[in-house]
Amino acid sequence: MDKQKHLDELFRQAKEQNPVVTFKETKEHFLTSGETNSVNSNGKKGSFLLTKKLIIMIVTVSTLIIALFFSNSQPENRPTSKISSNVPMEKKMNSETIANSEGQLTDPPFRLFESLPNFTQIFPEAIQFSVATTDTLKVKENRGFIKSHIPIFTDEYVFPKLTEEEIKANNKQKKLMLKNLEKFDKKVYAYIPTGTFNYQGKQVSVQSFYMQKTEISNLEYRTFLFDLLIQGRKDEFLKARPDYKQWSIIQKIENSAYEQHYFSHPAYDNYPVVNVSREGAEMYCVWLTKEMVNSVEDKKKSKYNDVRIPVREEWVMAASSGGTKSPYPWGEQPDRLIKDAQVYATYAQEKNTINEIANKQDVTTSVIAYLPNDFGLYNMSGNVAEMVYDDIKLKTAGTAGGGWMSTADEIKILAPDTYSGIVLPNVCIGFRVVMTVKKQM
Repeated sequence: MDKQKHLDELFRQAKEQNPVVTFKETKEHFLTSGETNSVNSNGKKGSFLLTKKLIIMIVTVSTLIIALFFSNSQPENRPTSKISSNVPMEKKMNSETIANSEGQLTDPPFRLFESLPNFTQIFPEAIQFSVATTDTLKVKENRGFIKSHIPIFTDEYVFPKLTEEEIKANNKQKKLMLKNLEKFDKKVYAYIPTGTFNYQGKQVSVQSFYMQKTEISNLEYRTFLFDLLIQGRKDEFLKARPDYKQWSIIQKIENSAYEQHYFSHPAYDNYPVVNVSREGAEMYCVWLTKEMVNSVEDKKKSKYNDVRIPVREEWVMAASSGGTKSPYPWGEQPDRLIKDAQVYATYAQEKNTINEIANKQDVTTSVIAYLPNDFGLYNMSGNVAEMVYDDIKLKTAGTAGGGWMSTADEIKILAPDTYSGIVLPNVCIGFRVVMTVKKQM
């Protein structure tokens, strides 16, 4: 009992003593106490082991007391770490979580319209996201958005991915286009005979040629672009695709309806393609020529010349029905543009802004709108200004016929060219094609 009381006294003293105490002092105190109060000389070994255990226990208790003392003396709101940047810690953690997640970054979605064969692929100015970190950003495929805490982005075009059904529909449309050109189908192409006419006070002779009755449509140009993708010709695709952002630029708004839908929505399939560069239009001509020649029998190949943009004199002869109609393809004066509720052209009756026009009506109209001229050609004045060569050898860029933003005077056959020299994409410029033949078919 005396021994137990002695141990209790030791614990009591340890609890009440000053918490700052050295291990050496504690050890000497307990060794002395152990030797003085040992039961007998034969129990020295047992007493030493017991004392050793007591030392360990008291050191542990002292350590806990000291730790509690210092923890209570610290300020309550002291930060545990120093943040080296202005980025909130929560955002840093989110970035690290995303950077370490599995899967790959999904392509930005581009809209698909379900009706086929209307070639409903949209071509958005899509963005491929990437992050400038040491690890490649990976996001699960089912993630539908990218949060704002991702710091840096780079633009990279994402090519449309055609389905098997779209490829099949595109090939069918391509085959129809090539067949119409091979046979110069009268529903699609007009024959312009050789002739001489008065052109700005001079007699000009023009060799016979075929001209497409309509301006190249969105449907036809998409068929060309999709065929480039099917053939794996992505570099050519990038050069030829329309710059549909020009709609938003000229309207001074973000993501205008025309930018989003004009080139891709089925409702605009038969509207004239615009925002195509001069290079893109020439690439279309080369594509159509080669694909058609490759599709015909060998004995017919030598009969065809190249599909191309017309020379201005050719265009004027065709628009004026061989020089018999002026100043418009229908021969009427400006005050007769509207007669018996029949509108003859799409044009700006006055110099309105694009938004004023767009709020009233579609800016362009169908490629087969209104009455054709005597050669069966549609929209030779108005709708879109059509690309021509002022000099075929130098390929000097010009346009003819005016467009939907042109005035009544500007859509005259011989009106000054308000888009002369423009080779970049423009919302008012489109094109139609011609082909001369070595022998009339």
